Amino acid sequence: MSGSLKGKVAIITGASRGIGKAIALRLAAEGVSIAIGAKTTESTPKTPGTIYDTAREVEALGSKALPVKTDVRFEDQIKALVDRTFEEFGRIDIVVNNAGAIMWLPVEDLPIKRFDLMMQLNCRAPFVLCHGAIPKMKDSGGHIINMSPPLNWLPYDEWAGKTAYLMSKLCMTHLTIGLSREVTDYGISVNSLWPAGVIDTQATRVFASMLGIDRSTKWYSPDLVADAVMEVVRSDPGELTGQQLIAEEFLRSRGISDLSRYVVPPPVR
Repeated sequence: MSGSLKGKVAIITGASRGIGKAIALRLAAEGVSIAIGAKTTESTPKTPGTIYDTAREVEALGSKALPVKTDVRFEDQIKALVDRTFEEFGRIDIVVNNAGAIMWLPVEDLPIKRFDLMMQLNCRAPFVLCHGAIPKMKDSGGHIINMSPPLNWLPYDEWAGKTAYLMSKLCMTHLTIGLSREVTDYGISVNSLWPAGVIDTQATRVFASMLGIDRSTKWYSPDLVADAVMEVVRSDPGELTGQQLIAEEFLRSRGISDLSRYVVPPPVR
């Protein structure tokens, strides 16, 4: 998909705020039509921003937007997101599995409902979205990007207290590895993308203490990940697939060496 992205179509989950929204706006600036799949339709202090807010900002950039209320825990809602996108735009070129859930607790302390939520959002939902989107991508090819870390993201000594979360997120990375081999003949690339640093999102703000991050930590704008996504989708699918990419390293490999542009003031005390 090297060259112009104008006229392409992307589905992005979790795009009502944070990284997902930043990706939506970055792609929209290049002429990509955006299907916004997220469940927030009313803004609250806990969940600021809605699918309609993102849609308005996408359209302000001159691109088309399709806000679709989507709770990715449910297969029928993911299917509706795919079907409505294809009906509206006639194609799907980019899929970004961004919606997710996080909770770091030892196995014996983690409520089963929190385990189920992480497995539903971080593992099952990306599989279901890929399952539905691939048949509609076969004719034109494209890119699937999973927001998940490399298999060697953390030394084993650092897994304690993060077991369930890593089970769910690395499940998505396994999806990247296997699916990339299954769809390569259709010109579809599948890659995982993950920031090494802390990205300023609602989740990192809320869970800062759990994650062990504070004002002394260097914080980056979600634009860092959005720009990395841009570099992925500008690539030839046949030349970049099955990779477990660290966003900062990937940007540097593409000539974006000064990451200071993405640094933001610490948003927590």
